[in-house]
Amino acid sequence: MNRTITALAVCLSLGLSSQTHLDFLGAGHDQGIRVLSSDDAAGVSSRYGTIDGFEISDPVALADASRFLAQATLGYDYETMQMVAAMGFEAWIEEQFSLPHQTFLSLGEYIAETAADDYLGIAEFRSTWLTYSLTTPDQLRQRLAYNLSEFFVVSGFGSDLFEDYGTLSGAYYDVLQRNAFGNYRELLEDVSLNSSMGVYLSHMHNPKTDSINNIHPDENYAREIMQLFSIGLYELNPDGTRKLDVNGNEIPTYDNEDIRQFAKIFTGWGDGAPDGYWGRPQDEDPDIFAIYPMRMYEDYHEPGPKNLLNGLVVPAGQSGVQDFNDALDNLFDHPNVGPFFGRALIQFLVSSNPSPAYVQRVNDAFVANANGARGDMQALVSAVLLDPEARTCNPESQTQSGKLREPLLRYTGFLRAFNPQWDQTDVILDQMELFSEQIGQVPMYSPTVFNFFLPDFQPQGDMTAAGLVGPVFQIHNSTTSVSFVNAVGAWHFDQEYIPGANPYMDYSDEMTLANDPIALVERLNLILACGQLSARTENIILNAISQLDDPEDRLNMALYLTMIAPDYAVLK
Repeated sequence: MNRTITALAVCLSLGLSSQTHLDFLGAGHDQGIRVLSSDDAAGVSSRYGTIDGFEISDPVALADASRFLAQATLGYDYETMQMVAAMGFEAWIEEQFSLPHQTFLSLGEYIAETAADDYLGIAEFRSTWLTYSLTTPDQLRQRLAYNLSEFFVVSGFGSDLFEDYGTLSGAYYDVLQRNAFGNYRELLEDVSLNSSMGVYLSHMHNPKTDSINNIHPDENYAREIMQLFSIGLYELNPDGTRKLDVNGNEIPTYDNEDIRQFAKIFTGWGDGAPDGYWGRPQDEDPDIFAIYPMRMYEDYHEPGPKNLLNGLVVPAGQSGVQDFNDALDNLFDHPNVGPFFGRALIQFLVSSNPSPAYVQRVNDAFVANANGARGDMQALVSAVLLDPEARTCNPESQTQSGKLREPLLRYTGFLRAFNPQWDQTDVILDQMELFSEQIGQVPMYSPTVFNFFLPDFQPQGDMTAAGLVGPVFQIHNSTTSVSFVNAVGAWHFDQEYIPGANPYMDYSDEMTLANDPIALVERLNLILACGQLSARTENIILNAISQLDDPEDRLNMALYLTMIAPDYAVLK
């Protein structure tokens, strides 16, 4: 079936030329296209197929594609699942690398203009984020940008400035999506110089030492760029395990003196707007300065040498920009970055407890891509998603694999599966505000710089006893778990389609199966749960819906029970 989004469709530049143009597969862009899969597993599914929604029907191949897309996107529909099963995972990744993207702020401004209050605040940023999530074909970039926002954290939580000026969040998100397929060194630089980050971690207008007035460089960003954004707290082996000294103790990566030295590096950076000046109040036209990276004001930069990590001395007499570049190179070249950042991406995308061998392979891709370059994000992402440990799935035997899905990703996964359509921009604003109230997780709104959850959080019980971590379980408690179940119930039972109030969900394909409960449950299992519902869970759903006479009631009950099942919540 050909499905389209009618509201807030994102128009992308396709780079037209006289004879050729950049396009993307799927969504009706499939006529005359024949796909050769790079996978030789002909016994699993045909290596040849047309992307017409009918060729790929093998449930094993579809389940594999569904699981892959759950790791690599914010959500997908049945047709996309069939397309990826036909073309192969590596080919899909390469296609995603080539897709153009729209700047976040341009769409945010459009949404603000079409909303009732013509205002770009944090609610409009969230609406922009949801619109992007549901409409753009560059889903791998969008998934990475979202997870990068959980690693390089900027949050509007508790900030009137961020609440009132959505440009602060939008401009920062543009940095993340622009650098998602670039190089980690450039990403770290753009994050460090972003004005929103400068406001959030207080190195914007950070002055040099003034002993007479007892003024010293702010150490906030110097600490977080090491602890959270690059090397972590402890020295690591290439496989992510912690190094030990001769006494068996873990080795810290830095100390307080290192923080003080790096704090000197981050002095002198200020308002980068054309009319900007040192000390400009943050509430003076933040919509203007937010879109420009910070620039160096040499008079306020700490002079003299700086003693950094691994014996590097930044010499006196350099410009502030030279000091900054030397410091970022010092961090970028640190052997911890590959395993530290690589493990974080694995945890966000694939598994909370990757094996040391998995982390080692990902680190190897970070250290050197096919051309020997360090920090290539495309090589890193491919290594994470295509690793044998990521692509192997046996829920019964692999008890340590997988992860609890984030509530927000469960929401976007549901929406993208059934192509919602809104009649009014303001409705999308209301939807994201409602989800924030119900679940407590929305983009760029974590309570602290440590994200919504810590990478090494251990829930009490069997996981702690087994030495396993479960980061997302930190936001899974009695309140949020019940709230999510109630929210799912509201999505399926409490709302009817009302033009201008609620989204229209396209269940047309699923309704054709409503009189065949087994086929209906199998389809929902594939598209939502990646084929991982246990026989027990499937039987519970089948027994429940078989007692209902109305086809629409059957579908809603099947959707509800699937989405509150533990087999769905945990992605193996």
